[in-house]
Amino acid sequence: MTQASTEKNTVLKRISEMIDQAMENDSLYQELDRDELIQTFSKILDRVSSQILLPLNDERFKKRVRTVMATELLSTILDDFTAEEKEMFNAVVEGRWEK
Repeated sequence: MTQASTEKNTVLKRISEMIDQAMENDSLYQELDRDELIQTFSKILDRVSSQILLPLNDERFKKRVRTVMATELLSTILDDFTAEEKEMFNAVVEGRWEK
């Protein structure tokens, strides 16, 4: 096993623990599929060096993990929208929505 893959596995283990904590402490995150999240983080780590994440303290690390989880959660919410609801959402985000 190479040092890079060992570092990636170390970071993924830490991420997995953060995911478990977040899902246990916040029911909103329970909407997400844990295995899919791990796969998402694994793909991210294929593009980003694990060495960037290894030295982060728990608070900064948790913030980054939760940011990805929140993004994934938002994407699952949008999947449930109808075409009209998506258009309304996009209009609000773009600042062109009027009541």
